Amino acid sequence: MVKNCELFKFVLIKLIDILDIMDVVRRNYLLPGEKRDIFIEWMKDMLNHSFVLNLPSTFGETFTFVETLIDEHRRNGVSSRLSKAVPGMGRVHTPLPLRRAYEEYDKKYCITQRKFIRPSFNEIRHIVNLAQVMEIGKNLKLISFDGDQTLYSDGGNFEPDSSLSNALKELLKAGVYVAVVTAAGYGLVGSKYEVRIGTLLKYLQDEGLTKTELERFYVMGGECNYLLNCSVLEETTEAGELVQRARLVPVLPEVWQAPVLVGPKPAFWDKDEVNRVLDVAEKIMKGCIEDLHLRVQFVRKERAIGMFPGGPKMVAQVPVGHGSNKVKREALDEIVFMLKEGLQQAQPPVELPYCVFNGGRDVWLDIGNKSVGVAAMQAYLNISPDSCLYVGDQFLNTGNDIAARAVSPCIWISNPSETGKILQHVLKQYGLGDKVTGEPATAVPSSASASSSAPTGVFNAFTGQMS
Repeated sequence: MVKNCELFKFVLIKLIDILDIMDVVRRNYLLPGEKRDIFIEWMKDMLNHSFVLNLPSTFGETFTFVETLIDEHRRNGVSSRLSKAVPGMGRVHTPLPLRRAYEEYDKKYCITQRKFIRPSFNEIRHIVNLAQVMEIGKNLKLISFDGDQTLYSDGGNFEPDSSLSNALKELLKAGVYVAVVTAAGYGLVGSKYEVRIGTLLKYLQDEGLTKTELERFYVMGGECNYLLNCSVLEETTEAGELVQRARLVPVLPEVWQAPVLVGPKPAFWDKDEVNRVLDVAEKIMKGCIEDLHLRVQFVRKERAIGMFPGGPKMVAQVPVGHGSNKVKREALDEIVFMLKEGLQQAQPPVELPYCVFNGGRDVWLDIGNKSVGVAAMQAYLNISPDSCLYVGDQFLNTGNDIAARAVSPCIWISNPSETGKILQHVLKQYGLGDKVTGEPATAVPSSASASSSAPTGVFNAFTGQMS
């Protein structure tokens, strides 16, 4: 009896120790929901019941049930059963034919034939993506893309010899507006954006797109702050020859944020408040850089602050530390959450929209976010959300694509190859599924020029400067 009591006490003490450790993890590292999508995880759990009971034939019924819950959620919002099952469930802009998407996906990948491997997070993500594409079909009028890791590799430039180029060309020809909504903020200097996507513009022009078709292409820079449009300009070469080239030209804020348009107007936000937010964020970020001994460079722009690997020169300045070539993910995430906490606690409270995100190699705070950028595009082009798609790779709470969900149906991809696969399904709705093979856009070095007349030298994508 005594031995049993001692054993019980020992187990109880160990259990308390484990709970204490778990509590520390919850307090001091990312909350569980910050690094996963709660809705997809919930669907995964729902399907898991069928898998455990060895009833994969009921997967379809589960997807049908989720469709019903989504329809109810679209009608009732926060009072829906789905909101209770998935706390924080946001707006769903269209119905989702999940069962039809699942059945098409299963035909190819045979999920129901597996005995040991249950449906994965990524498989459910793909099915939800496919359902969204199926629902919009030919009603698509605006498709927006993130840049890095969506249209081209992180830190790279768009390579025209890819299936993505051809897919974008076909969408423009079909009357769909195409926009790149990127955190990269180089003001209204079109040549700096062209370093990243100028080869795509050249490809579209060389493929014989009309002036009207080319002008359906836009770039929204700095999340929501700078709008540029593709236009064909006459230029004189060094040999004195007059040529026409597709270029990115500014769209004045007074035009795309005109008073008559019912949409956000970030250009007219209070400048003193913009600077106050940047001041608060700068102090927090610089404090983190010092506390974490990071060998990074800090930059402040008109509507953003950021930090990125500092290169070899920072080793001497920070003898004991890291970040000259790569900053650890944990450090990047820590700074994101420190910024979020500091801005949430700022006095007076911050009322301007902003975005703090881990870009994979860097951390940025931008004034505004992609929900503002996409909503402004919708207002300017007079397109409703149910005729839009936004494609991106960062839909976790440390990313900057998640904000777009508030105003547009979204497609969650993980790399340019998946973007190609999604575009194949999009074009299939137009009977053009053979126009893209799903191959990734190949990144070329950041020093590559966008066209024959683009600036020469090495382009720093972080600062927007040539050297």
